[in-house]
Amino acid sequence: MRTTAVALLLAATLSLTACSGGGDGSSSAGKSPVTPTSPAPPSSPSADAPLGKGAETVGSGGTGRLAVTPTSAVYAAKAIIDKPSRGLFVVVTVKDRAVTAVAAAETAPIERGGWQWIAPDGQTVTTVDGNASNVALDGFNHHGPVQPGAFTWRTEAFDISEAQRGGTLVYTDGLGTAYRWKIPAQDAGPQVDEVKRLLAG
Repeated sequence: MRTTAVALLLAATLSLTACSGGGDGSSSAGKSPVTPTSPAPPSSPSADAPLGKGAETVGSGGTGRLAVTPTSAVYAAKAIIDKPSRGLFVVVTVKDRAVTAVAAAETAPIERGGWQWIAPDGQTVTTVDGNASNVALDGFNHHGPVQPGAFTWRTEAFDISEAQRGGTLVYTDGLGTAYRWKIPAQDAGPQVDEVKRLLAG
């Protein structure tokens, strides 16, 4: 009889423990798991943002952030002594400004990042297609990281056909986020005269 009472008491204790969720008075039902917080990615400009509108982007390798602003676009039949293989260069000036306490660099095509031109017919052109990589303009040819609190100027050049004027400029950053700008089919922006002078040699 005593053995039966002990067995019943043990069964009741086990039943109560199972119902209490482990005896700590808390329940995990309905609760989402806790995950470490990380900074939100910078917001992308709307698709086909206008020339002159900046975007806060993540630097190469996910390090730092750059405010990237395409400011001017110039179409040219030559760049000093170099001629485009497809008939036309489009040269876009870009201002890069570091916005964090660490240096940040633009991504490169080898990282599946960097700059592209999407023509109105949908063809994608990169900065290494044709003779675009031969275009280097004094004062706009900075490479490498931008130091905290500093900014620099660059040019991105594309070798395109006459029919591919007025395309969409795309930059892919260190997180793989694509930023887009609609580029006019004619020269535009505050650096046009300076870029034309440099292209003339």
